Amino acid sequence: MYLKKLRERRGLTQRQLAEKSGVNYRSLQDYEQGHKKLGAAGGDTLLRLSCALGCSVEELLWDVSDAESSELMPQNDVSVDTILAQRFYSEKHRTYGRWLCGGGRICICFVYDGEARYIPFRAIITEKMLPWVREAAALLMEAAIEDLEFERRWVI
Repeated sequence: MYLKKLRERRGLTQRQLAEKSGVNYRSLQDYEQGHKKLGAAGGDTLLRLSCALGCSVEELLWDVSDAESSELMPQNDVSVDTILAQRFYSEKHRTYGRWLCGGGRICICFVYDGEARYIPFRAIITEKMLPWVREAAALLMEAAIEDLEFERRWVI
């Protein structure tokens, strides 16, 4: 579980994280062992854990290093924070998407049918190109959703 990786990277024991975050020690154990899904936790629990671990809620839920992703292009002239601030929306599927960046890698992330989905993204991102990059990401997300719907309908 990614929660365990984050906790260990911060040099915390489960007990220390429980005290620092105010989240029940037994619940932390359950999240780390997979007995409870962290994604189903309440917003207050996710916020407490992310604050205690010094990460975003998204980082807490999704391990970018495990996601299918592409390396950030060295020619990018915008910061990772600027990229992460960009959101996109599929009107057709009424779904939001966002970028995940970590370890010099980038991918598009969205939730569809209750499951996080990742799409590797490789492009040079400049300040001038941000609107087009967002549009391209939304189109890739829509295409991925349509592929999933096609598979669901036609696979026996």
